[in-house]
Amino acid sequence: MAIVFNCPHCQTNYRLKDEFGGKTATCKNPNCRKVIPVPKPTGAVLAAGPVDIDALAAAAFSDDQLNAIKAAEEMIQVTCAGCDHVWSVEASKEGKNVLCPECRKPNRVPMRKKVEKADWRSGGGGPSLAKRETGLDREGAFGNVAATGISEGTAREIVKERQAEEEPEEKRKRRIKWFVRTMAVIAVLGVAIYFIAKQRRESVADAKMIDAVDELTKGPNKTADARLTCLIHRAHAEYLIRTSESTKEANDAVNMLTKARTDATNAPKIASAELAGLMAEVANTIPYFVGTPEQVDKGSRPKQDKIVTELRHAVDTISNDPELAGEVVRSITRKLAADKSPSVVEDAVRQHPELIAQIGIELLRVDRERFKGEAEAILKRLGPVETTPALTLRVALGKPMTAKKDGEPPPTPPIAASAEGEAIKGNVVGAKTARNINKPEDKAKSLANVGQSLIDANSTEAIPLLLDAAKLLKGEVKGSVSPWVSIRVCRLLAKGGQPDEAESLAASLPNEELKAWARLEILRGRLSQTKGKADDAWVEAVGDPVKVAAAGVAREEIARHNARAGFGGDYQSLVKKWTPGTVRPFGVAGIVLGGLDRQDK
Repeated sequence: MAIVFNCPHCQTNYRLKDEFGGKTATCKNPNCRKVIPVPKPTGAVLAAGPVDIDALAAAAFSDDQLNAIKAAEEMIQVTCAGCDHVWSVEASKEGKNVLCPECRKPNRVPMRKKVEKADWRSGGGGPSLAKRETGLDREGAFGNVAATGISEGTAREIVKERQAEEEPEEKRKRRIKWFVRTMAVIAVLGVAIYFIAKQRRESVADAKMIDAVDELTKGPNKTADARLTCLIHRAHAEYLIRTSESTKEANDAVNMLTKARTDATNAPKIASAELAGLMAEVANTIPYFVGTPEQVDKGSRPKQDKIVTELRHAVDTISNDPELAGEVVRSITRKLAADKSPSVVEDAVRQHPELIAQIGIELLRVDRERFKGEAEAILKRLGPVETTPALTLRVALGKPMTAKKDGEPPPTPPIAASAEGEAIKGNVVGAKTARNINKPEDKAKSLANVGQSLIDANSTEAIPLLLDAAKLLKGEVKGSVSPWVSIRVCRLLAKGGQPDEAESLAASLPNEELKAWARLEILRGRLSQTKGKADDAWVEAVGDPVKVAAAGVAREEIARHNARAGFGGDYQSLVKKWTPGTVRPFGVAGIVLGGLDRQDK
């Protein structure tokens, strides 16, 4: 009798002979093709007459029955490496990749094991009393048969075999994971090394700066000269604020800058020219204290009111000389214009309207298109003020003066304002009208202004105008114009490649203090045009630091330049030979600050 049943998966009907009972087969439905068990026959098998042995044999080995047996037997079981799902596939797919029906992960179909008759001669068995190998006595295995481990060499071979069986996609993913992990480790190590090195550099720099300060304020080489302590405390304040990372450190920096200012202002015997120069140096440190909103929130930079207060004190000390005060305001504005807010300067000089206009002028000198809006806002806040700086700002912005009466044309600005305004716009012909000014004092100052406006963009045209100014300052108007006009022209001439003319102008100043400040500006002008190592001989002309404060600043400036240019290591050996208690501390401070400049490049 026959076995009749349905596929449990797709209900396809089957009718097979009893001989196939208890075996498995693959469903013939192409949409199913799942492995199904063939049920065993039930009930007694009744003989229905004589059995034809030949007929039964022929039927058992007919094509249909052989194909069914072959299909039932030739299936390979696969276990998913990703989700452990077990299923069977046709033997024809052995060694190939198939997708898991559950998780869709590729899996290799294992190869079928060929069963051969045991033959002890070919390794398939052996005589009954032959020694049995455990596998642990082979090369690469442990000698103790009770051991369960394998050697490193054997493990490597197993790993290689498994890797060889991996699909390209699996290899790619494994390599990506390895690469990402390696890069993460390298990044962590790199960050750690960076911060360790940074901390070490900062520790060394801290020690050097403290040594420089202590050399002038403590120990056997300390000085009672308030000029030198003012300058070394200024350098220390700059270092503290540039390395500040907390509110306490920022406050320490502010306190150090205050100390620098009070060192000079409270000293009874400092000449007026020296005090003015010292206050200008202190004020020019202020831009380092102005931080981004993020730095202020973090506390690594002080709030604006503290900065404004300190700047106001410094400017008030020199406000009796509008030329020097204007130069300080222009210098600070230029430094703050790059990436910070110049509003700090305006808040500090609000009581000096003529200086507020200088802020707008300098912003236009830096970048006329970028800062046009800020300059117009400053002009609007100035209102109807008609000082020369305010009128210069009007000309530079193309904002004519307001007519006095309806129907009348607006008044013409004075030549000094017109010439400087045209120079800011890049109009060289208009700038040269400064030569037409009748009053020599006004003419000298106007030529200095237009020369400064042209020097960066067109030094070829600026130098003749500056030489005209120097000629007037040395001769016709000598002593009747603020010496800080001459000092400014000295810097501009040196910047334009005329150090000898600048030195001639510096020598015409009335006292050694002013001459020293002028020669310091000559040094700064030359350094601004020097990319390599600066010549040490340049500082000798500035003077003796025991006699003039500018000489100490000159040593700081040249050491700072050489450290910034990458010669700090070599320059340290030279600085160590400088005179202790006078110039050596400024050389050390210059190297430290130059190192910070180099990091900020």
